[in-house]
Amino acid sequence: MIQSELNEMAGKIVMVKLRDGTTVRGVLKSFDQHMNLLLEDSEEIIDPKTSVKRGLVMIRGDTVLFVSPL
Repeated sequence: MIQSELNEMAGKIVMVKLRDGTTVRGVLKSFDQHMNLLLEDSEEIIDPKTSVKRGLVMIRGDTVLFVSPL
């Protein structure tokens, strides 16, 4: 079920919340069975008005709390 939902989000902008409280927004390029995520054109959201460009990032699945489409 999770894979089908992630498949629908592939190629679209998503927001990812991590266990350490970090929020990252970017284009979901790919993922695997462990929920490791590859995001392109990503940025770390510091607060609603501040973000830091991160570019291409790989996020380990065990650090992900949730993935949400935007």
